[in-house]
Amino acid sequence: MLDVHSFGVLHDLSVFVSIATAMALIGYWILRHLRPEVSWNHEGAVLSRPYGAPDLLVLAVLGLAFILSMQPQGAASGDAGSTVSDSSLIVGMVFHLTICAGILLYLFQLRSLNPAELFGLQHLHWRSLAVTVGIFTIIILISVNVVSAITVTWLQNFWPDLDPQETVKAFQESDSIGLKILVIFLAVVIAPLAEETLFRGFVYGVLKRYTDAPFAALSSSLMFAIIHMHVGSLLPLWTLAVLFCLAYEITGCLLVPMILHSIFNGVSIIAMIFGDKT
Repeated sequence: MLDVHSFGVLHDLSVFVSIATAMALIGYWILRHLRPEVSWNHEGAVLSRPYGAPDLLVLAVLGLAFILSMQPQGAASGDAGSTVSDSSLIVGMVFHLTICAGILLYLFQLRSLNPAELFGLQHLHWRSLAVTVGIFTIIILISVNVVSAITVTWLQNFWPDLDPQETVKAFQESDSIGLKILVIFLAVVIAPLAEETLFRGFVYGVLKRYTDAPFAALSSSLMFAIIHMHVGSLLPLWTLAVLFCLAYEITGCLLVPMILHSIFNGVSIIAMIFGDKT
């Protein structure tokens, strides 16, 4: 649950992103009618042509549902803050998998699209993917840590709460082996699978179809950062997601950002484990 300060920032930012994206969609629609010979959305390796107006509507509904579901701390269940427990982590896993399954079923059953083809999973070139993953792993670890350090230095001058995300805090403070295992499984397996399917596979693809790759990357990445509900992580997560989009666009294979996401979360967990021992 969000404290009132974080709620204000994240809610306003969510509304801003929604309005900016809607205006961009209108702007690109006008540009395409003025210059139909230019195919902004067909550049790069990520397939966006199959997406259509129904997908844009689904995206709008998902965004509206998220904004309406945001609540400040204490709004729904008294003033007691939220705690991370085994049961809440399991609920989180089920929710992530439900969203992932829902997107895949929607694309396959209602839109008659093949997710494997849409996400570039049919013809995998493992050597090329391995090289891309290796290069981007180094770029991501350096870039995100630099942005994170800069963000903390900047925010500590005026932001009231620089505590880590609730799940990270629970992992650091808990003595429960079971909870730690659940956090690791959620971070390394479930989150990369579900979040990459939603944000890179669906959101980025749909936005690219109606705008272009750079705007889709920036917009979908900001949505990805906001949904983690932590002000201090906004800029680092935005940077991380943009790099995921770039890796996806270079290879055209959604498996690449999934692996990168898993590696990043895994390295972060290893850093927390060894950090606790020092």
